[in-house]
Amino acid sequence: MWTLLLVLSGGYVAFLQDPRIMQVGGTQTETFDALSGDSVGTSDWPSLLFHFTVKRNSMHLYGRSEFSMYASPVASADTTSILFDVFATIDDPTAVYNYTLVNGVSYLQQNPLVAGSSFSPSVRCLRSDFSGFPPISSILDALNGALPVTELSGSMGSTIKCEAGSIFKVSVDDFDFALCALKDVGFKMYGVDMDIEVEYLDTRVHIVAPVIQADDDNDDDECEADVLLSVVTPIGKSLLTGTMVSKDKRKLAPAIAFPFDDDVACTCKSKRRPCIFFHGLGVKKGSPMNLDSLPYWGPIADHAPCCSSMKYAHLNTVNHSWVQASQQQAVCDRALAVSNSSTKSTIRDTIIVTHSMGGLLIGGAIASGSCKLDPSSTWVSIAAPMSGSMGSDFAQDVCNGESNIFMEKIAEFRQQCPVNVATKSVAYENGEHSFPKLNKAYKSVQQAYRKHVSAAMCSNSYSGLLSTYQARFWFIGQFVPHKSKENDGTVEYASCTKGLDESKFESNYRSRFYRTKLNHFDMQFQSGDGLLNKAKMPVKWFECLL
Repeated sequence: MWTLLLVLSGGYVAFLQDPRIMQVGGTQTETFDALSGDSVGTSDWPSLLFHFTVKRNSMHLYGRSEFSMYASPVASADTTSILFDVFATIDDPTAVYNYTLVNGVSYLQQNPLVAGSSFSPSVRCLRSDFSGFPPISSILDALNGALPVTELSGSMGSTIKCEAGSIFKVSVDDFDFALCALKDVGFKMYGVDMDIEVEYLDTRVHIVAPVIQADDDNDDDECEADVLLSVVTPIGKSLLTGTMVSKDKRKLAPAIAFPFDDDVACTCKSKRRPCIFFHGLGVKKGSPMNLDSLPYWGPIADHAPCCSSMKYAHLNTVNHSWVQASQQQAVCDRALAVSNSSTKSTIRDTIIVTHSMGGLLIGGAIASGSCKLDPSSTWVSIAAPMSGSMGSDFAQDVCNGESNIFMEKIAEFRQQCPVNVATKSVAYENGEHSFPKLNKAYKSVQQAYRKHVSAAMCSNSYSGLLSTYQARFWFIGQFVPHKSKENDGTVEYASCTKGLDESKFESNYRSRFYRTKLNHFDMQFQSGDGLLNKAKMPVKWFECLL
């Protein structure tokens, strides 16, 4: 039986002279040099087709709940270790995106679908954790540690039908799956947020790296392999090839019972209260009243079980600084308005969510005594620059003509000239563009932050989620002279955690203090959640938080 393979939009697929061999990726003029001599001993290892079904709407990939990826094996000379090359193509209304992983190097190719698009076709190397596609290497590594399961229980476990002796538990980057081996056909993995169906292909797939043009913007360190060969266990090979392995050779751990519960949707664990969201820097016009919606924030309304109502503050955060008394009073007025139990100056029974400079505004208002936060209220802080941002310092240097970076690299910052009042007010604490009054204000707001914040989300990487703005933050994170590489492109991790106990932060959406790998816009809930990465799930974090 031959597998039918389709040409997907933007992805090149070709059968070679041997009908059992197929090439994907690259262009028609390319050869198979990337795999030359590396496929030793993999003739009994089939190429694989992974089909993903995503259950959470916040995790859709380019708007799709279903998509597929090819994976083809490349083994070491003694076949004890293996690496899979990977190819996927997916589109949205504006472009086709091809993801390729060859010899451990990841590539992302973008081709616009719309004439006159704002971006040109491009190919760039990137670190594997920047791609946004599911990490096939992590899935394959998980198979090596498959544990046999005697029974599945729980709300999800009871719905999975699989032959006795064919059920396993696997953990992919700390996400648990129930795996059902389907003999010589493939296997299926059942998870809380997604299901993965894997098919053994009769056709051998050769995956080719795309050609990088001289004018494509790539850094040498981004074109280095960061996905390496993995040692394969007998059970791992059995699942990857569909060949049976004797129990003696499998060396499996004792069979376990697997309580498999469905926590796709979290419920409110505390009291439901009115919620108000405070945005950050860059909003030019404010509104005298709270709004029912604001595009600054992504679609979070369906993931806020503890919000009995949702309002959005709309303030001018261009012409007014966060240390300005009238601005702090405006913040208090907005926060006091959402709960009937709040008094003239005390915010009660309210959930306050702040992003970026919004955190400085709330903290500053509390520190100055403009209003008080009652213990019945909860402050959730996101990406707060509690020591300021080097983005402000850099913008001021650029506008003063003091930057040494090439002009084309700083065009975006020149558009901000002259630097506005609000941007100047987030100059880095004790930096060249700060001043004694601002440094004193930072100390006060950090104390309020430490005392009153109930939960916080910060980021130590600008890798981010798949989005139209992702590449912009790769640039900002790299070229702004941040004091640390641990930043979200705009705010450093150390600035976001300033005043808090950093030991409380964990790279898990279940943690009240969440250390992520999101860029600054991702933490406005603009692009949902990542796939198989607990450090890239801002929406689920907020949904399960309170």
